[in-house]
Amino acid sequence: MASSKILNAYVPHISRASFDEEASAFLSSYYPEALEAPMAVPIEEVAKKKLGLLVIEKRLTEDFSVLGQMCFTGGLTEIYDRENDEYREIKVRPGTMIIDPDTLTMRNLGSMRNTVAHECVHWVKHRNYHILASAIDGKTSLAFRCPTDLKNENFKDDWTDEDWMEWQANGIAPRILMPKETVGTVFERLLIESRVNPFIAANLMPPTRWIIEQVAAFYQVSKQSAEIRLKELGHLPL
Repeated sequence: MASSKILNAYVPHISRASFDEEASAFLSSYYPEALEAPMAVPIEEVAKKKLGLLVIEKRLTEDFSVLGQMCFTGGLTEIYDRENDEYREIKVRPGTMIIDPDTLTMRNLGSMRNTVAHECVHWVKHRNYHILASAIDGKTSLAFRCPTDLKNENFKDDWTDEDWMEWQANGIAPRILMPKETVGTVFERLLIESRVNPFIAANLMPPTRWIIEQVAAFYQVSKQSAEIRLKELGHLPL
């Protein structure tokens, strides 16, 4: 019980209202260019060159229930070997990010980029918690596996420390890829372009759908993520 209280103190207290601030702070530290001009953040480059992480691709589960994993300490961690249809252990060093390659083929580029950003948030914001947990538990390797399913926010009272940290990473990651400092500029440009777009003028595509698709393509995120972000920032009706 005492160890749980000690660990709980290392869970960052981040509210939803602070997600944009956290994303901006991350970019200010590791890729400030993305705050100055609209661009697709080269998140894997940030992970490797700015955070010093080793990014590797391995299937993590047989049923594709985990997209990514952040290894905070060195040792052995489990992956799924599809060729031999079995789980096995591989040796990892501290700061190893494992991304399931099927995140790209079974989902899209945006999902893979979001997963990388998600794991970066874990490394920056939650590393101390997990390193301390490793010392308390005596484990040689402690990893944070990020599932495909999101936690139900209606049951926050029952959330564990891990649930809270996963929620934080889920909220901050897309804001790193689509910072509030530049999304408005991109939206306004696309809004002007939509008024002279021949497909929209011919009623072949709704302007809102076209703008969402263009934002997704520009920032290299999923269309769903782009739509959610535009609504959060008030550029589209909720």
